[in-house]
Amino acid sequence: MEKKGSGKFVYTKLHHVGLVVKDIDKAIAYFESLGIGPFQIRDGVRKFTIPFKGELHGKPAEWKTTISNAKLGDVELELLEPTEGPQALKESLDAYGEGLHHIGFLVNDLDEAIERGKKAGLKIWTMSKRTDGPGFLYFEPTEIGKLAIELRTP
Repeated sequence: MEKKGSGKFVYTKLHHVGLVVKDIDKAIAYFESLGIGPFQIRDGVRKFTIPFKGELHGKPAEWKTTISNAKLGDVELELLEPTEGPQALKESLDAYGEGLHHIGFLVNDLDEAIERGKKAGLKIWTMSKRTDGPGFLYFEPTEIGKLAIELRTP
């Protein structure tokens, strides 16, 4: 979670590392062959496709992403396959190929975190916020490493 009171964009506990992949089934099989995993969402479900409605580059967008996770101690390895529609994941896959896409942190208040990020000079790349609470955003990739920072509500 985020540190309060510093006025800076500072996050102390990494929640997950996101990798963008072309074929999630192939990626799951590969990482499990290395002893990483198991990849399982819940009760034997290994992956799921989720529809999102939000923004991309400040404009309305809708997309679908197929996701799977594996616990690595306190951190999750998140595999993401851009399935349908314009999305930040597809942009990264097209520009850089498969690989590290983002590091993700949990925040209690997404709106406050957005403001703190903006004050630190970060720009929103994409986001999706639901009226019932949960949401996420990626700030644009960093100059060094082209790494996006994701903030997500629990």
